[in-house]
Amino acid sequence: MQHIQSAMHENLMIAMDGFQKLSQKEMGAAELQVKEIVSLKYQMETIAAQKGYSQACKTSIPTCKGECCKWHFPRNLTHVDFFIAIFYMPEEQQAAFAQLICNNNKNQCPVLLETGCSLSFEQRPVICTNAYPCFNDRSYWIEKEKKNIQFKKAIDTLDTAVQSKKK
Repeated sequence: MQHIQSAMHENLMIAMDGFQKLSQKEMGAAELQVKEIVSLKYQMETIAAQKGYSQACKTSIPTCKGECCKWHFPRNLTHVDFFIAIFYMPEEQQAAFAQLICNNNKNQCPVLLETGCSLSFEQRPVICTNAYPCFNDRSYWIEKEKKNIQFKKAIDTLDTAVQSKKK
């Protein structure tokens, strides 16, 4: 757990540092990529909602205790996921988020609270909306693969912007 927590904190710090170092012009370009990624994420969430996956996932959490949130997703959160998560957060909220990641030792994912994710279900990072492993409907996964090409392009562009600001 400590390894994942440290990795998540490091990725958040990369995201926060990159965010603070962007010029106004770079911030505008980054915002376009953030909006593209969020739009793609919502397209996939819409498909998941239409298939009943989102609601089934929400209502299953008391039974499964958020196993995906605890084990699968934390290992896969990147600095880009955190950059998107903090993009519209005020600095004070970013700092509180960093403290939560450092100090929450209750779950494998330090962003996960007893009441659920500290980020709202709808505002989860892309990786957290990319899978519904409890469901086995091939049509969802086919559509997801199509969107992955668009996700990758937008994420790679945003990653380049954040990485170029790395110390």
